[in-house]
Amino acid sequence: MLSSKLQLKIFLTPETAAAATGASAEALIGVFQGWIRERRLPELLIDVANYAHVPEGPGVVLIGHGSDYGLDLGGGRAGLLHNRKRAGLGPSEALGDLARRTLHAADLLEREPTLGGRLHFATNELLFRINDRLAAPSDEETWAAVKPELSDLAARLFTGSFQLTREGTPKELFAVRLTTSAPAILLATLLERAGGPPVADASLVT
Repeated sequence: MLSSKLQLKIFLTPETAAAATGASAEALIGVFQGWIRERRLPELLIDVANYAHVPEGPGVVLIGHGSDYGLDLGGGRAGLLHNRKRAGLGPSEALGDLARRTLHAADLLEREPTLGGRLHFATNELLFRINDRLAAPSDEETWAAVKPELSDLAARLFTGSFQLTREGTPKELFAVRLTTSAPAILLATLLERAGGPPVADASLVT
């Protein structure tokens, strides 16, 4: 992978997307604060920020030392966005680790008792971005470099036909949408295909 500054977003189902706005933002703040106290993720979590009032903004964000997690409202579609900020694992492991951490956090949200089952994630679509325009501009060279890794990830997660579609303009972050037309599966199954819950990574702690 060309950069360690990677993002992955898994979208809420249309039926539950409305739960990511309004009063539910307060509930999410409580959930994320609980994750900090209880160390629910194997990394250093620091604070929670609420941007839910910003139209199509970052929503409610759990801020960590090495990565952030937020119920993002960008692009008019709500979903969990995982933003990796620090290098850690080797380049060949970075994308798989990103997927495991994203899907694990989404699975925790689906199972969170205080949310009462209000959030469910679609398992047929992911949005990948590289948050580093210097190392990975949105051009054909970057696409050629990362396409094999993205294809391997999509084949592992979807285990069927899939599509990789570049998105955005040269002035935006490099972005690729991963989709499949296969029948929907459980989020827990998608996490299992990714390798299961993530392990501790020293770069996300110190």
